[in-house]
Amino acid sequence: MKFSSVTVASVLTISIVLNIFAPVKPTTSQVPQLNIEEIPTNKLEIVKKRVDLIRLNGQRVKLIGRYTSKTWKPNPQSTGIADFQGLYTKSQIVLEDDTKVSIFPSGNKQSLRPLDEAESHNHQIVEAIGVVQFEAPLALNSQTRESFINLEQLRLYRD
Repeated sequence: MKFSSVTVASVLTISIVLNIFAPVKPTTSQVPQLNIEEIPTNKLEIVKKRVDLIRLNGQRVKLIGRYTSKTWKPNPQSTGIADFQGLYTKSQIVLEDDTKVSIFPSGNKQSLRPLDEAESHNHQIVEAIGVVQFEAPLALNSQTRESFINLEQLRLYRD
């Protein structure tokens, strides 16, 4: 039995295509994968003062302090939206020693907090979970520095 080159090429092409779409078995890698959800919140280091913030800089922590917020009407030209009628609300958590920790860095859109959050949490003691940064520059080559938390979770504090 003699096969033409077209038949051989077709069979090879089909087998290659079928191998591409064949199911891939999951890896059995022994490399542990870190999932931030796997770290129970009761095992996180607690930040209540500036010294804690400095010591735990860059780490995922539980930050406890008083929630404060400020709401204002921005200049519509700075929003990039003609006839902008909304309000901006930015919030921070004030630690026991009056150190202020912004919720997200000021230039980040997530730093604009929902009005209902600000109303329900304002002047309350809160527990915030996230990665903290101590006096990080606000921009490249900036002299202005800000401490902030990249917030994952926020709730009213319960002893």
